Amino acid sequence: MDFGSLYAIGKGCRRLKNLTLSDCYFLSDKGLEAVAAGCSELTHLEVNGCHNIGTSGLEFVGRSCIRLSELALLYCQKIGNYALSEIGKGCKHLQALHLVDCSNIGDDAIYSIAVGCRNLKKLHIRRCYEVGNMGIIAVGENCKFLTELSLRFCDRVGDEALIAIGRGCPLKHLNVSGCHQIGDLGIIAIARGCPQLTYLDVSVLQNLGDIAMAELGEGCPLLKDIVLSHCRQVTDVGLAHLVKKCTLLESCHMVYCPGITMAGVATVISTCVSIKKVHVEKWKVSQRTKRRAGSIISYLCVDL
Repeated sequence: MDFGSLYAIGKGCRRLKNLTLSDCYFLSDKGLEAVAAGCSELTHLEVNGCHNIGTSGLEFVGRSCIRLSELALLYCQKIGNYALSEIGKGCKHLQALHLVDCSNIGDDAIYSIAVGCRNLKKLHIRRCYEVGNMGIIAVGENCKFLTELSLRFCDRVGDEALIAIGRGCPLKHLNVSGCHQIGDLGIIAIARGCPQLTYLDVSVLQNLGDIAMAELGEGCPLLKDIVLSHCRQVTDVGLAHLVKKCTLLESCHMVYCPGITMAGVATVISTCVSIKKVHVEKWKVSQRTKRRAGSIISYLCVDL
């Protein structure tokens, strides 16, 4: 797709509400500007792998498409903070934002979104290495309807950010996989502040241990899915505290957790009557557990 195609869309499709631009190598900011100018009723926009789209195209979207409710920017290396600042100023109805591998987007952009888009319900950020505590703290302070937060491999996000989220957001879904600065303090804040949490992915958090597991067990009784894989400090003790009160647990991923043994796996299966999937190394499952689990889970263990 090129400028001519988007110009035609902007001129002829005034009621367009959903637009996905994927791997449009010849598309530039002018094309997106043409759509934004002509399609003011746009509610959903995805820009994926369009390497020539930068800041000015998104600026026009922010100024013209005030009904925008969902925005996804995937592998957009040229889009910077100012573009999302304009989205924050103009798109007050934004409810979902997805950012993947956008290396020029950082705290200033997330701050602008948090302050301007207070109806935000979903925020997904993956491998945006300039995003840190400041931006996520602003989300916690301003986005009181946020129920779904994913911060995958955001190396600058730490416990301070999750403390703000725990205080301000009614989370049901949290993924902080690979955020290496997050440890017990951040997850404890989530456990104490987000009792409606049903999904949690804390995989590859090297500073997370049994204290956080115990707090999750006390504070998040509705938890159904947890991913603990590669959490080297979580042990059978923490796992036992978790499942003692999280009896609704349906899936537990715990591969490459050296502190979890056969006893821990058996505890999960015997305690959580709703369990359907346990993901763990095969050698950590005893013959007794295999016999017992056959009737209550769909997928026991796979070799990795």
